[in-house]
Amino acid sequence: MAQSELKNTPPLYGWVIATGMGAVAFGVSLLLVGIEGNGSVAIGAVVALVVGTIFTIAENPAPPPRDPATLRSAAAPTKAPATAPVVAPASASPATAVTVDDTPDTSLAEAVQPSGLDAPEGSPDDLKQITGVGPVMEQKLNGLGIFHFRQIASWSEAEVAWVDEFLNSKGRIARDNWIEQAAKLAQSSTVNPPS
Repeated sequence: MAQSELKNTPPLYGWVIATGMGAVAFGVSLLLVGIEGNGSVAIGAVVALVVGTIFTIAENPAPPPRDPATLRSAAAPTKAPATAPVVAPASASPATAVTVDDTPDTSLAEAVQPSGLDAPEGSPDDLKQITGVGPVMEQKLNGLGIFHFRQIASWSEAEVAWVDEFLNSKGRIARDNWIEQAAKLAQSSTVNPPS
C-alpha cells in the first residue's frame, strides 16, 4: 500500500491495544466477576471500541484556535476581482473561442456594513422576537454591534444586502420583513435611543 494511502487511516497500534484491553475485560468479566456468555463478550467489545476510539481521537491533531477578529474578517463578504476575457489561439475557429463575462456584480459592490455599537445602550433588546432570528443569529448580530431593534429598523437596502451576505441568510431579512418587525418592536422597546 502506498504511503499516501496510509495518511488518513486510523492508528493501527491504538486498535491493537484496544483489542488487547477488550480481551482482558472479557477475561476479567468471565473469570473473576462471573458474568457468563454474551455479557462478557459485550463488555469486551465495548471496552475495545471505547479505547480504540480514544486512541483515534488522540492521534488526530486539534484544530487551531479561532481568533474572533479573524473569523469576522473571513466572514466578511469579499468581491472577487473581475476576470479578463480568455482569448482563443489564432488557429481556433470563432465558434470554439471562449470568453468570460467580466461584468461586475453590482449587488455586492453596493453592500455596506451597518455601523454597530461597542456595547448595548442600556440593556440589549431581545432580537429573537424578530421572526427568523434565533439564538445563534442574535449572537452574530451582537458580534456586529447590533443590539437594538432601532438599529435594524434603520438599515438601508445596502446594509440589508451586506448583513444578508454576512449571515448567509439567503434573503431571509427581506422575506421575514425584519425592518418592519424591528420598527414595530422598537416602538414598544423599553430601551430609549440616546438623546
